[in-house]
Amino acid sequence: MLIDKKSGRTGNEDRQLAVALAGCAGMLNVLALGAFGLFPSNMTGNATQLSQELLQWDKLEMIPLILLLTCFLSGAFTSRVAVSFAKKLNLRTIYAHILLVEGMLLIAPVVVGFWYPQDLQHGSYLFGLSFLLGVHNATSTQLSQGKVRTTHVTGTLTDAGIVLANLLLHPIMRHPPAQMKQFRYLLSVYVTSFISFFIGGLIGILGYEWFGMNAFILAGSILLAVSLLTLIRVLCRKRTKAFKG
Repeated sequence: MLIDKKSGRTGNEDRQLAVALAGCAGMLNVLALGAFGLFPSNMTGNATQLSQELLQWDKLEMIPLILLLTCFLSGAFTSRVAVSFAKKLNLRTIYAHILLVEGMLLIAPVVVGFWYPQDLQHGSYLFGLSFLLGVHNATSTQLSQGKVRTTHVTGTLTDAGIVLANLLLHPIMRHPPAQMKQFRYLLSVYVTSFISFFIGGLIGILGYEWFGMNAFILAGSILLAVSLLTLIRVLCRKRTKAFKG
């Protein structure tokens, strides 16, 4: 599901992508809310709050919000640059590599804290998390061609509402069968994304209550598992082809 295939993507691959990445995004958002009191990927809310703080000219509140917006944008920018260069080099596993690095960066500060204690709740971890979620959302958006936007529930529900209306209006609009099939496929992806994000949030709540900041290891481990599984499968296929050849 993390491979950029020349033949295009199947519905199952997009739904699997939604389960893994939207679920992980939901978990990370809730963990960040518990740890920092902010949503690192809620750019709509952060921009709205920034406008309020700007009017009041509260620099102490403005600076963190500006940093969150900048970090998320930088993450999306970085993801696109990486994918663009990878396409030039015909590296179709780039999405798996990006998520592998993201998983490692999520886990590393927490693991290092076991030996060198640090207060991640009052450090730069929140801004790093916003950057990684920018990478996360841009990666899934590019891979699925805009169908799976893991951190952007507003957009997902908007798209779902549009597609649902198209399906319900079929008796009047008489959409072609192929288009109806596409509508059903898109709705399944959007619903899967929303449910996965919601369940990921529930897991994040329980994880933070039980393990505190260590729960970030679970979210990072999901990304590591998904990306490593993809890379191992690709490697095995290449070796099998080489053996047969």
